[in-house]
Amino acid sequence: LAKSILKNSKGERLLTALKRGLAEVKQKGGAQKAIIFTESTRTQEYVRSILEEASAYKGRIVLFNGSNNDAKSKEIYQNWLKKHEGTDRISGSKTADMRASLVDYFHDEAVIMIATEAAAEGINLQFCSLVINYDLPWNPQRIEQRIGRCHRYGQKHDVVVVNFLNKK
Repeated sequence: LAKSILKNSKGERLLTALKRGLAEVKQKGGAQKAIIFTESTRTQEYVRSILEEASAYKGRIVLFNGSNNDAKSKEIYQNWLKKHEGTDRISGSKTADMRASLVDYFHDEAVIMIATEAAAEGINLQFCSLVINYDLPWNPQRIEQRIGRCHRYGQKHDVVVVNFLNKK
């Protein structure tokens, strides 16, 4: 039954929301950076595939999840370790350093971060002005946590938030 679905409306709407959201951010003077929250790594991969098909975002996406075992995340981490070798940026905790490397990559190179709940706490993304909640969590406080990654001390522009809702 699932294979019979030929049109992906939510995926198409994501591209529209991203385009409109980034236009709104630009109008407000914010950086062209977006974080998209999903509830699972499977959805995260799916969203990445949709965005990479849209040529404007190919190679400009970073994933953030609890494990980050994908090849690109490992490459980002290794490059970050080399760049910061001998400095106090390296904490010695692989988990903390992996998170720092992905945030730095998002800040310096990527346009879009696709994140699970692993990014909803403990990271600072005040350089990002667009939050898209592709999947909404059951607890509304989690939505506030997600927005709080970008809307924090040091943010110079209004944060644009897009929440995906299902119609009945």
